[in-house]
Amino acid sequence: MPWTPPERPRWVQRMNAHGDAVGGARHLVSLDPDELVATARESTGLEDFGGDDWRAHYEVLLEAIERESQLHLAGRVLTRAEVLRTLRNRLRLADLWQREPAILEAPLAPPVFVVGSPRSGTSILHELLALDPRSRAPLMWEMSHPVESLAGDAMRDTGDAVTTWWHDLQPEYETMHANAGDLPNECIYITLHEFLSDHWGGNHNAPSYDRYLAKTDQRPAYRYHERFLKTLERRARGDRWLLKAPSHLFQLRALFDVYPEARIIHTHRDPAETIPSVLSLMGTLQWMRCEASDPTAHARRTAQGYVHVFSREIEDRASGALPDDRFVDVRYADLVSDPAGTIERLYAALGWPLAPGFLDAVTDYVARKPRGAHGAHRYSLAEMGLDAAEMHRDFAFYRERFALDASTA
Repeated sequence: MPWTPPERPRWVQRMNAHGDAVGGARHLVSLDPDELVATARESTGLEDFGGDDWRAHYEVLLEAIERESQLHLAGRVLTRAEVLRTLRNRLRLADLWQREPAILEAPLAPPVFVVGSPRSGTSILHELLALDPRSRAPLMWEMSHPVESLAGDAMRDTGDAVTTWWHDLQPEYETMHANAGDLPNECIYITLHEFLSDHWGGNHNAPSYDRYLAKTDQRPAYRYHERFLKTLERRARGDRWLLKAPSHLFQLRALFDVYPEARIIHTHRDPAETIPSVLSLMGTLQWMRCEASDPTAHARRTAQGYVHVFSREIEDRASGALPDDRFVDVRYADLVSDPAGTIERLYAALGWPLAPGFLDAVTDYVARKPRGAHGAHRYSLAEMGLDAAEMHRDFAFYRERFALDASTA
């Protein structure tokens, strides 16, 4: 049976009906790029966005969303809020950096990035590693309100409410991924400020923006990322930044151009498990905002994209185009079966000492956050129109390289 989107909550159906009643949600909620820029300036009293290079990416994004995404009313409200918040943050950050240039002059310790395909354990590993008091992971609400976070916790509850509203929009999403303002989250919520981020494409049906993102130099987004981290260090420091995003896989060269001393923790799981899961997740995310969602339409393209990115990483690490000694590989199956032991081995590979009580905290956290606590996330290759034998053949090189058992990974 092909993938079908979950039923929308009644309150979402009723809200969206208001858009239908006036000939389309666009008549109620504007996504005009010039109007949004003007509103951001008016609402902050600031004018300077910190240069104009971001503007081309911004305009491509909004044109793609308006032309391709078919946003319903709830989706337009959410998208407008995100875009406007991002513009306001750019204005406030540019103002802060102009007033306090020492923020950007301070050195930044080499960060650590957790990467891997979505659904390969990156989120739980990020959360577990963040329990180490010597690591500093950016929380979702801090990334949503970076300048306000420097003054205290006044926006913490607002950031959490905005984040968890996704669960209200589509309750099934919580079976796939639980968000909260106080949880560490992905670097896409930092790079979105440059309007070069998988956040935008992942949540909207915007193929022209996806193509634009794939061919655009991502180094400006990583340079903005570095400035963003230096800003958050004014709030709280750690010995090292602990960061995470599956999308870094596609931009490892750009990442190392900006962070040449970075360390990479790469999680690995059989793509026959991860790819249908991520397609289901992405389909649900787009269904939250769009009138229609069909992850099967790009299932084969997604699978081939991972064939390409895994092949390229393996080749680049072998040739020296990427520094192989900066990578540590972690198998999802090991992380699930023995979280504390896996992290102990990971720390040994990184040459990091274990803080007293850290592994006990890992064990306690896992016990308090069991898999499937909000229900089972059900998915299959067949419902995405993918053939198991073909997937196993196409990814045999990857499973062999990282010792993944297709029957259990």
